[in-house]
Amino acid sequence: MLNNPYVLLVLATLFWGGNFALGKAVSGSIPPLTLSYVRWTEALIFFLPFAWSEIKALKQNLAGNWKVFVILGVTGVMGFNMCVYLSVQYTTAINASLINSFAPVVVILFSMVFLKERLSLKQVIGIFISLVGVIWIIARGNWQKLLGLTFNKGDLIMLIAILLWGIYNIVLKKKGKIAPQKTIFVGSIIGGLIFTLPLVIYENYILGFNWISKLSIGHYLSLLYFGIFPTIFSFLFFNKAMLEVGPSKASIFANLIVVFASILGILFLNEKLISAHILGGALIILGVILTTQKTEKKETVNKSNTSY
Repeated sequence: MLNNPYVLLVLATLFWGGNFALGKAVSGSIPPLTLSYVRWTEALIFFLPFAWSEIKALKQNLAGNWKVFVILGVTGVMGFNMCVYLSVQYTTAINASLINSFAPVVVILFSMVFLKERLSLKQVIGIFISLVGVIWIIARGNWQKLLGLTFNKGDLIMLIAILLWGIYNIVLKKKGKIAPQKTIFVGSIIGGLIFTLPLVIYENYILGFNWISKLSIGHYLSLLYFGIFPTIFSFLFFNKAMLEVGPSKASIFANLIVVFASILGILFLNEKLISAHILGGALIILGVILTTQKTEKKETVNKSNTSY
């Protein structure tokens, strides 16, 4: 069954969807920055043996490009995920995952600005449609909230997350050939862990360490899930499937993250799916399909899918 690329894509997006729902479930018990830090520390421990020989052979090249790994780690690995876990403290898993689905459009916009890529009329229309969808979700289907500038803090933090993801992708597009995929993945994790450590120390200095004594077996199992399934398995499954079916088809499956996050949020977190979610989500997904339709043909498969 795991030889079927479409099964792998479904499992990868299921694990990523679970990251939003489970992140929401433990958000009041584990500090968000610490949660992200523990997750990626686990990922490094589990994944390092698979890339060790490759890293040893390229150690001089890696040392010479350490700034690239720091930027990738601080933006797309640690920064993005820290914002996700901070976001779900204030908003629902449904909202966070829906806003996250706007990320491909942000990448296209950043590519236009920083890489001078041209946009077609279809892409411009797609960007506009997706943007309307995001605004509709943030406003909960009520335009008066926009006029009154009353936004949910978690939704705005999620927007910052996808801006960081956009920066990550631009750097990856420009510098992604400095090393093989696994090495870039590990190097980004290490760079992120080193340079975000002061934030984690400060968070626990402010909050104290009493939260540790209150953790249950369920919390520890959740931490294990974060470090293995949405991080390692999703990364391996998605990339393996993408090599077989191509980036275009694989990117369409990424929309299932919203579906799985919504289902899990409704079943286990008592979240409610409202009409604003359905309409806004449909607009975002339609816009993403229109926006990425052209650029996916040019996209390479040498990507580190560390999102979600």
